[in-house]
Amino acid sequence: MTVVGYRLVLPPGWGRIPLRAGTEDAIRGIVAAAFDGSRGDAVARLRVRLEGRLRELAVRARRDGAGIDLYLPVRPRGAAAPPPASFVVSELAIGGRRERREYVLGEARRVDYVLPLPDAPGRCLAAAFSTPTAGAEPRLADLMVELFDAVMGTFRWTADADPR
Repeated sequence: MTVVGYRLVLPPGWGRIPLRAGTEDAIRGIVAAAFDGSRGDAVARLRVRLEGRLRELAVRARRDGAGIDLYLPVRPRGAAAPPPASFVVSELAIGGRRERREYVLGEARRVDYVLPLPDAPGRCLAAAFSTPTAGAEPRLADLMVELFDAVMGTFRWTADADPR
C-alpha cells in the first residue's frame, strides 16, 4: 500500500485551500460562503479584499512548491470575526522521526508537527501552525494551540486516490 495523502478532521468553520491545484476555486468558494448571498457596493469591496488576502496567504504558503494545503478559520460560529490562526501542510526533505515543537516567534505562537512519510526515507510532512500572542484575550493563543493539537490528533495517512 502506497501512501498518497492524508486526512484531517477540521473544526466547524475551518476551510482548506489546496495549494497545488484548485486554489482559485477554493478561494472563491470560501469568499462566497463568507458573504452568503450578501450584496451591495460595500460587500463587493470586502469580497475583493478578502479574495486578495486569501491569494496572498496562498502564495506565501506555497513557497518553493513545498506547500500542499492551507487551513484557516473561514466562518465564525457566533463570533464577529474568525480567530486569527492558520496552518500550512508542506512536504519537506528532512530527518525521519515524528516530533512536535512549540515556540514563540515575535508576537506569534507557533507549533510544528513533523511526520515522516511512510515508504519515503528522508521525506516528511510538516504542519506549521501560527496564532498571534498579542490581543485582548491572552488565553486565546493557548486555546488555539489546543485546538490545533486536537486537529493533528485526527491525522491519518491515506492510500486512496482522493486524500481528503
